[in-house]
Amino acid sequence: MNNSKMICIANKIKYLGNSGFVKLVDCMPRVIPNSSAKLMCDHAIVQAARVSLNDGIKTYEKDTKLIDFLVKHKHTSPFEMVKFKFHIKCPIFVQRQWIRHRTANVNEISGRYAVLNPEFYIPEKIYDQGKMNKQMSGNEIADKNTKELFDNYIRNSVKQYSMYKSLVEKGVSREIARIGLPLNMYTEFYWCIDLHNLLNFIKLRSAYNAQSEIKDYSDSMKELITDLCPETIKSFDKYN
Repeated sequence: MNNSKMICIANKIKYLGNSGFVKLVDCMPRVIPNSSAKLMCDHAIVQAARVSLNDGIKTYEKDTKLIDFLVKHKHTSPFEMVKFKFHIKCPIFVQRQWIRHRTANVNEISGRYAVLNPEFYIPEKIYDQGKMNKQMSGNEIADKNTKELFDNYIRNSVKQYSMYKSLVEKGVSREIARIGLPLNMYTEFYWCIDLHNLLNFIKLRSAYNAQSEIKDYSDSMKELITDLCPETIKSFDKYN
């Protein structure tokens, strides 16, 4: 008799920016006991938390209260029992912020092996420098001359890529030819992370003062895992 079900994560994808996306391609646990159907992946957190008491799943009400207690009091290790693997396509400047979170496994497309594609992120609006925070943007810039200057600046991305392709075609090695490519080009990578560290990422990158481009990715990942860890996300929202 089958007392469990397999999680299906097909079509869990969010499209972002001009060409970007974040896909949820795998998770652990994939098998959910029928008795924990409402908890979904959260059941692994409950199991890990109660193992010290030689105990396990109880009732839905008691299990959800336990998860809430763990989040509230920052008992984080049980949340490391849940893991997610994402396939991400984002601008290089976003990935450079992303890689600062070193508690994950990462594998990125390599410009040493592959000729990179001519895909560029182009923001719809530009902003001035924030006054209250040195690393933030401030108000939208409406000045026509400044916007025209920015448009010319962005058009250089295409010119730079054209020169890159010409250098590769003339025999310059890919690892050397790539070094002048702009940061608004798209890159792709796989990113594997446990739930505890993913929540830390979301707490920082979905914050009000995060750069809007990486915030879009962070918000999307949270959305993609919400139905897989419903009680954890509910408590996370409550206390964060």
